[in-house]
Amino acid sequence: MRTSRAGQSALLLLDVIDILKREGIEHLVIGAFALSAHGVVRASLGVDALLKVTHATLVRLRALFEAAGFTAIVRRGDAQDPIPIMLMVTDAHGNQVDLLGGLKGLDPGAFTRAMPIPFR
Repeated sequence: MRTSRAGQSALLLLDVIDILKREGIEHLVIGAFALSAHGVVRASLGVDALLKVTHATLVRLRALFEAAGFTAIVRRGDAQDPIPIMLMVTDAHGNQVDLLGGLKGLDPGAFTRAMPIPFR
């Protein structure tokens, strides 16, 4: 784990991405953290990412994150929730990355339009 204290959700994201890449899972960083890469700073302690996965894959990921030493909780949205399922990954310091298993109304081409941005 790269984190050593609270306030390091960006470092937790690197650990999360390592696992996602190893598993061959497409992801998009979204929300306030993604906006900051474009020069728009918004206060946020966590990082959000959208995954291109099935429900079963998200549940399987939970076990992988737990085996890596993280806390991982699956939350399901109700019929009105735009996020049908989410995996919340946290570390011992309270840093958090929310992995969204879909987003209702998302343009199917969103993943093809994503821009890679080097982070390290």
